[in-house]
Amino acid sequence: MKWSRTVAATEGADPVPAHEAAALVEGATGATVPVDCETVSPYERWYLHLPEVDDAPPRMLREVAEVLARCQESLARRGAAEQQAADELGALLALPVGAELPCLQAALRVRGLEGEGLHRVIVAEAAAAGSGGADRTGVAVPAEGALAEAVAHLDPAHAVVGRLPDGTAFAVLREGAPDPAPGTAAARGRGARSGKDGKDSTGNMAGPGRRTATAGRPAAGVAPDLPAVWALLSAAEPSVALHGGTGRADSAEGLNGALAQARYALASARTTSPDASALIDAASLTGLGTLLTGIPAEVRTAFSRTVLGPLFEAGNPSFAALLETLEIFLACDGSWSRTAEALHLHVNTVHYRVQRVEHFTGRDLSSLYDRLDLRAALLCRPRRPARP
Repeated sequence: MKWSRTVAATEGADPVPAHEAAALVEGATGATVPVDCETVSPYERWYLHLPEVDDAPPRMLREVAEVLARCQESLARRGAAEQQAADELGALLALPVGAELPCLQAALRVRGLEGEGLHRVIVAEAAAAGSGGADRTGVAVPAEGALAEAVAHLDPAHAVVGRLPDGTAFAVLREGAPDPAPGTAAARGRGARSGKDGKDSTGNMAGPGRRTATAGRPAAGVAPDLPAVWALLSAAEPSVALHGGTGRADSAEGLNGALAQARYALASARTTSPDASALIDAASLTGLGTLLTGIPAEVRTAFSRTVLGPLFEAGNPSFAALLETLEIFLACDGSWSRTAEALHLHVNTVHYRVQRVEHFTGRDLSSLYDRLDLRAALLCRPRRPARP
């Protein structure tokens, strides 16, 4: 199911819930014309919808759509200066914790994001679906566009979208913040590509009762959480694997750390879902297995190879049997009898195999710390491709 928002409409038009707007875009009722603007990502497409097909001839709809396309291009150009300011904020966030704090606070103040309260940092990358996250050719812009659209669904008046120095798309949201003061950058709208004063300039161009699906403030009563928005954005572009990570801070002073959290969660999303879209919150990495997914693959592999020694190469049938015994033994909390039962072996055979594991790894399985090392090494092994 695709996700749409009706944020610009003619006077007197009834608001349309997001799920109904999505059906309109799919052509369920009335007439819908795409607004072709080459300067925006697929996540930010506009559509012109006419509830009654007979209210206007198709040619008129196409002409209005062409006007809307020029308006959207104008809005994109107008946001270039604000984009630069957002990227400058990204550069400050990427600095070590506490560095240039006065400059960071000033940049947040301009954007209406300074103050106490929960701040959320989101980072995102996009890759061709099915490439294992390796092919990012031509999909750098959609990641930023996806964040802009996600922010527009959540709270564009208290958010900024930009790029970090390494090109990664990022967003900062201040949750539960009061409305920004008139005249501030926050009040004028930002990365969500909205128009001046938060209103799209095309709101009355489609004629009585017509609506345009554009980027801007979310419709009243339709404020989904980030995971829901992410899932719907991902469904809108199935050819793109959209990976995201989020981190949180209680105040602006903790945003550098929140960015570090978000980057780690993004790495976890790439690891756990290389071929499909995924969003992971750093706060959800509460176990050893999930925590390790944020470590670079090369580091995980090197650690596993070092700790497991010759057992790392499981192609040898004897070593494969020892690895299986090690996994079951750790899963059974070191119980000899339960391990033997699970493997359908005599307990003496289990003792022998565990001794061989200790021999090859140099670890003592009666030691809690050595057990933890071996458990982590098993979790860090590269995923084996499934046999056809």
